[in-house]
Amino acid sequence: MSSERELPALLTSLQNTLKLQSALIAKFEQREARMQAAFEQRMQALQSEVAQVQRRVDGIVGGASSQIAKEAKDALAPVAARYDRDISATSAQLQKANKTVGMWLGAAGAILLLVLLVGWALLGYYRRELSTVKEELQRYENAASVLQAYYASDAVICGGRVCANVDPDGQREGDKRQYRQAKPRTRQ
Repeated sequence: MSSERELPALLTSLQNTLKLQSALIAKFEQREARMQAAFEQRMQALQSEVAQVQRRVDGIVGGASSQIAKEAKDALAPVAARYDRDISATSAQLQKANKTVGMWLGAAGAILLLVLLVGWALLGYYRRELSTVKEELQRYENAASVLQAYYASDAVICGGRVCANVDPDGQREGDKRQYRQAKPRTRQ
C-alpha cells in the first residue's frame, strides 16, 4: 500500500522535473539565438571591413603594377637584346656540333656494319671448316672399330686386300652366311 501513496508524489516530482528541464532548454535556445545573432552581426561588420581593405589594396596595386611593369621593361630591354645575340650564337654552334655528331654516328654505324659483315663471313667459314673436321672425325671414329677388329684378328694386307687366317669353327656372318670369323691374332 505504501507504493500506492508514493506513486502520486513520484508523478508530481517527475512533472516538476520535466517543467524545469523545459524551462532550461528554452533558456538555452534563447541564449543560442542571441549568440548566433551577435556572431552574424560581427561577421557582416568584418566582411564590410575586408571589402574596404580590398578596394584600397586594389587601388594601390593597380597604380604600382603599371609603374613596375614599365620600369622593368625599360631595365630588361638591353639584357634581352644581349641574351638574344648570345642565344643566336649558341644555336649556330649547336647546329655545327649536331652535324659533327651525325657524321660520327654515321661512321660508327658503317664500322659496326662492316665488323658484323666480316664476323658473319668468318663465322660461315669456320662453320664449314668445323663441318668438314666433324665429318673426318666421324670417319676416324668409324674406322677405329674396324682397326680394332683388324688388330684383334689374324689378318694381313695382301695386294690391297685383307687376307685372313679363317677359323673353321668361327661364327658365320652376312645375309647368306658367306663370311666366317678370323682366328684371333697370336701375341708374339
